[in-house]
Amino acid sequence: MQPFSIGKVEERMMQFAQANAITLASDELYMSAKQLQHCLRASKATKGLVVTDADLIGLPQNRFQMDLYYDGECFIYTDGQSKFIIHPNYQMKVSREVVKLVNFITATRRTDKKEFNGKRYIKVQ
Repeated sequence: MQPFSIGKVEERMMQFAQANAITLASDELYMSAKQLQHCLRASKATKGLVVTDADLIGLPQNRFQMDLYYDGECFIYTDGQSKFIIHPNYQMKVSREVVKLVNFITATRRTDKKEFNGKRYIKVQ
């Protein structure tokens, strides 16, 4: 299955990237079956870290109300209970051609609410 767009990259991510010399490979946010399978893998399930189907399905709409952070490499959407990792310049194959896209990487349940208080993350306004 080919990667698919879940919507436009939102304005606050674009502005932050532009202000901080971060390359956004596309103006659309993509997901792929490979990354969805990765975030639902059995090893995560046994640790209780798998996000719900409803959280994944709701990401395209709900991300606009979530907090957005940058960790120096990826953007992270969080609602305080789950986090969704977005790579701004991810290289992947689409129709046998290697391209770079803004791409969903993985999702994890049960974030520590204090996780984003440290210096590792920059909050995107």
